[in-house]
Amino acid sequence: MATASIRADMIAADVNGTVTYAGLDKLLTDLDATLKTSGKGLTAAEFSDLKTIAANLNNGMSTSSYLTWSMNALVNGNAANATWTGGAGSSTALGNLAVGASATKLSELIGKWFLGTDLPSSVVSMSGVSNFSVTYSACTSPLFGTSGPSVKDINQGYLGDCYLLASLAEVASQNPNLITSMFTSNGNNTYGVRFYVNGVADYTTVNNSLANGGKIFNSGADTWGSLAEKAYTQLQAGGVVTGNNVNAGNSWTTIGNGGAPEFALEEITGASKITDFCAAGTSWYTFNYNSSLYETSYTAGNSTASVMSTLVSDLAKGDDLVLSSYTSATDKSGKETLVADHAMSIYGYDSTTGMLEIRNPWGTMSGQYWDTTFEVSLSTLLADGDTITADNVGTRTGTAAPIVTSQATTPTRSLAGSNDQSASESFAATTRFAQAMSSFAPDLGMIGTGETNFDAGAQVNLAASGNLFHHH
Repeated sequence: MATASIRADMIAADVNGTVTYAGLDKLLTDLDATLKTSGKGLTAAEFSDLKTIAANLNNGMSTSSYLTWSMNALVNGNAANATWTGGAGSSTALGNLAVGASATKLSELIGKWFLGTDLPSSVVSMSGVSNFSVTYSACTSPLFGTSGPSVKDINQGYLGDCYLLASLAEVASQNPNLITSMFTSNGNNTYGVRFYVNGVADYTTVNNSLANGGKIFNSGADTWGSLAEKAYTQLQAGGVVTGNNVNAGNSWTTIGNGGAPEFALEEITGASKITDFCAAGTSWYTFNYNSSLYETSYTAGNSTASVMSTLVSDLAKGDDLVLSSYTSATDKSGKETLVADHAMSIYGYDSTTGMLEIRNPWGTMSGQYWDTTFEVSLSTLLADGDTITADNVGTRTGTAAPIVTSQATTPTRSLAGSNDQSASESFAATTRFAQAMSSFAPDLGMIGTGETNFDAGAQVNLAASGNLFHHH
């Protein structure tokens, strides 16, 4: 390397053969300080040195996938580099690093990939509600509790992202190790967060600043759910991967107008196969998709008994299941169970009642009018025209599906004898996919509303023509 200061910092960053986050962070911030002091742009020699480092992070030394990704995104370019938001009301142009880049550009790229300071836009726009703004403040709660990720940390707030939060809660219940492996703690209140896009690991960095201090969107005693929600928002800066077509870039608006459990499950777990069980009159269609969410096969005329057998087996293995509900229902006490246009976790099977155990990502709050957990029969879901989405990441062996006790203070309830309304429109035989659009849980005195966005004409590729997935 031609630049003595960069060479010295890189030598220091290699600790016993392992490149550290702290070392790379110091290298980059030292270089940025040099640019600020000189008042000049990045030289060709400095840029060449950075490229040499990025190309050799695992040549004769070991560097984590997260740091390798982040350094390459900063040095060699990434679609997410097009703009900088930084928690402002709107984004500004940024661009990839190049010879002549200013200290400000380098500082923002460091903030984006290493410090988590490229916060989502403070302005939020959701269909059916007035625009509103958020502010950011640090949250000092732990990442995980002593027992690791808990579904109790998923409590959806004033954002239409049930498809994401139901998926996170389900994975926390079935495969908590996948949740813990998503996060890399950098030791300075920042975290690398891994998602998968087209089956390939994709990383973003978040700090511990949450919208309204973690009180308006997802909330929990531990921060992993809220940080994953924020990381997913920042991920959209490189291209929309929610399953919806709303694109406001790095903004809560992008993830808060609904999306698809198929996308969320794949992006959280990296599953090689996603399966939809779609109610179609008196039987079920099944559609199988690969990690890029292209349809690979389907079958028609599957009986409720055969689908239930598959679901019970999936739960026993530890596969993740998410329900997309298209009708509303109440239990005998009048509390909501099924919610129209809403995604919920299927966390277990009750062998005594023969019913599936459901958790609403709204979670718990004082004065709630819904059941956090309840039971429902598969025949009810068939009559309602619902869809169940499953991944294939389970690794458990055994014969019994998990029986999980109800969360927090809300008792598990059965839908037997409930006020269940039939779907007004049956699932068309040609439907490949329906986006589960959120109903918003009331928060801060705001009344929840429901959104519907059925993709009855979806293409064989779930990402639709042009493939909304971007490898970045």
